[in-house]
Amino acid sequence: MRFSVVPEKNRSTFSMEPSTSNEKPLRVYKNLPVWVVEDHNDVLQHIYHAIASRHLPFSGMTMLHFDSHPDLQIATDMDADVVFNKAQLLSELSIENWIMPALYAGHMDHVIWVKPPWADQLPEGTRHVSVGKHKETGKLRVSWPDVYFLSDILYAPLDKLQNAKSVTIDTVTMETNILEASSFPNVAKSDIKSDLVSRSNDGYLPDTKRSKLDTEDGRECERNVELNKEKDSGNWCLQHTTIGQSPNDKETENKGDLDISARAGVPESTNEKSESTTECRADGDHLESMSKAADVKGHLEVISKLMGSSKPFILDVDLDFFSTKNPFKDVYTKEQLHLLEDLYSFTPPVDDTADALDHCQQKRAAQLHELESALKACWDGTEPLCAIDDKKLTKVKNLVSSLQATPPPDDTLDAELIHMAGLTCDDTGELPHHVSTQEEIDSLIGAMKVLLSRLPKPSIVTISRSSHDDYCPPNQVESIQSKVLHMLESVYGSIDVHKDYETPQQ
Repeated sequence: MRFSVVPEKNRSTFSMEPSTSNEKPLRVYKNLPVWVVEDHNDVLQHIYHAIASRHLPFSGMTMLHFDSHPDLQIATDMDADVVFNKAQLLSELSIENWIMPALYAGHMDHVIWVKPPWADQLPEGTRHVSVGKHKETGKLRVSWPDVYFLSDILYAPLDKLQNAKSVTIDTVTMETNILEASSFPNVAKSDIKSDLVSRSNDGYLPDTKRSKLDTEDGRECERNVELNKEKDSGNWCLQHTTIGQSPNDKETENKGDLDISARAGVPESTNEKSESTTECRADGDHLESMSKAADVKGHLEVISKLMGSSKPFILDVDLDFFSTKNPFKDVYTKEQLHLLEDLYSFTPPVDDTADALDHCQQKRAAQLHELESALKACWDGTEPLCAIDDKKLTKVKNLVSSLQATPPPDDTLDAELIHMAGLTCDDTGELPHHVSTQEEIDSLIGAMKVLLSRLPKPSIVTISRSSHDDYCPPNQVESIQSKVLHMLESVYGSIDVHKDYETPQQ
């Protein structure tokens, strides 16, 4: 494993022009590059650099995105044309909105969001949607009318978009034998988390929610991948089971299945020890113990879509995938968070008609404008410039008074930050929060190792630490990063690790 630290002065700029020739083959890195950054949006500059150097294609890539957050938001006021001004784009991006611009630019057309079981911002399954420039406002918008987009006024029907790009977004939950979605009762607890419409004429085409995929010839695959442990021997094998099929009834089903264990570094019998398992150990028995803690379930979606494909893909990992904090819980009291949730409460559309969706967006836009104006005025001690209901204004004043009386330790709050916090804690569900135990972290790393061992090698790996803003617990980030890098080395062999971030000591 080679390491390098990227000095600020060497973080170069480059031109992003589409290639005029299809004859030049892509260049190949000698060793797989792994770029480690602090803020997740900073990985985009390294992806763009790889495109400019012809290590990645200009268009049509897939991203395999491990994260506790989708990062599929759009900056509400971003002009779509900014996407084609690289310097301006990179300066305006944030951690939650860096993927959609790359989709609109055409660099990627497929994102597979692999989430831990405590995250639920988007429903599981495959969605075919469009990202484009709104014909009236010129802003970047998406044709997926999920609450995730509706509540932030980011939805637009396909007929209101120009230069629309068709993209596919998959959401897959990674569970292990000690981390199952059923252990998190607050995940998807309300129907509000479900898709609101299913009208393909809006460029939105949902597939069955779980594990039902279209293959190239139109057939549907309804299988789960299940990792079973033989209790006495400690050996593992991946078995394919059809949805609803008992694990005891799949002997004939397995005859034509892929031999996953052979490439995952898993012993095939109790009497033989796999050489690849031994070779994959990065630090003694650590990775072996992680594999024994992992139980991969329901990931044939990912494998089916990437296996056998020559399409280059980006492996992207946010370290908060393994352990996640909701940093607003440390800034606001429960009472303050309840006030924010009440003020920013989102009312979904009454039905899935175009008029209802449009009315929902207009009503939400007015609500957010009122709240933003009222917060600024109350924080500055002035009167709001726009009309707002007296009852709602009283709540805003109570919230501001409470925050000013008990400011957070760093005392950095202002009206804009409070408004941003409100957008994350409306009643559509709060941000994911689950500080994992070491055993849970190891089980997820082990599950990821098994999955990646079954997939083609990525063209580039990007990693975000997300610790400065506390999404990944700062006291865990170094350990998680070290384990993930060793896991990647065990799967891919030699890797070049580039650390493009500042540590607290720097």
